[in-house]
Amino acid sequence: MSEYNINKQYTLLERAKTSIDGKTVLPAVDVMDKMGIGEFIQDVPFFECNSGLKHRISRTTDRPTSTRPKFYGGTRPNMSTEQVLFEPCVEFTQRSEIDERLLKTIKNGEEMRRQKDMPHAAGIIDDFVYDLFNSVRTSGSEYINGLSARLGTISNPYHTTTSLPYVWDNGGTDTGNLTSLYIVEWGPQAVHCLYPDPQVRGEGTLGMSIRNEGREPIKDANDSLATYYAMVTTFSFWFGLAVWNDWKIARIANIHYDEKNSGALNDNIIIKALRHGKFNRGATRIYGNAFIGTQIDIRAKDKGNTFWGTTEVFGKEINQIQGIPFRMLDDTIITNTETLVS
Repeated sequence: MSEYNINKQYTLLERAKTSIDGKTVLPAVDVMDKMGIGEFIQDVPFFECNSGLKHRISRTTDRPTSTRPKFYGGTRPNMSTEQVLFEPCVEFTQRSEIDERLLKTIKNGEEMRRQKDMPHAAGIIDDFVYDLFNSVRTSGSEYINGLSARLGTISNPYHTTTSLPYVWDNGGTDTGNLTSLYIVEWGPQAVHCLYPDPQVRGEGTLGMSIRNEGREPIKDANDSLATYYAMVTTFSFWFGLAVWNDWKIARIANIHYDEKNSGALNDNIIIKALRHGKFNRGATRIYGNAFIGTQIDIRAKDKGNTFWGTTEVFGKEINQIQGIPFRMLDDTIITNTETLVS
């Protein structure tokens, strides 16, 4: 098995293992892709920030009340109030360095470079999806508030706390062995992701830019006096998360990942979450991990169950919950190790 570890010397023997015939690089299969990332990227709309590296959101917080006047009585003037929020954009970066001498020993050196570069781009997308769910702005200015941070306290019409956005308690109590379902309506005045104005950040389209920096001198990590030259590629991805309307997101927390546990997924909580939100079902998606997907499949195999269904989109079977597509994401993104949400 050939392995390249940046912290150890890459030998000629390792180089030979990556070759088909000693001069052509062996095609590499990326087996590190995470479940559901491709479908998730297709779900998410991106819009350009309207304020540099931030996005300004203005939303109403109430509506004016009417006057019931008597004859010769006037109408009292009033007005609605608005709340202005700022959603930030943050940047992910990666850097690829490949010894130019290594590339020269291969007939298709450009293919080797591409194979070693592309996992960097895939890794940035993985980090973006993880942060969209799990990032917390209190970690620093380079972080956003992801969905779990925005939906971190139980609050719904059946609870003592009833403020938006709604977070529902599924009833699991085994802290450290819990997971969640997220309900999100995507759209320009619901929930969407952000990218900054290219004139502000200086390059690229949307959030991603990949730049060939060419040949650069690199200090040998094992010898401060030695230098080698590498072909360098840099990767940059900007993104933010904008939630215009708190009615358009919800979380069902405290779900035990094991279907045999008493805290396993409760269908009735999903019904409550959907009915008490204001979701356009055609633009809404439900996200969970494969353990929740397993619980859904177990329920769906009951032929008398009309709550869980499937449909086909371009020949691909899609799980649905009351007609809303259910997306499975990797359990490193929506984990099974959540602590109890209260």
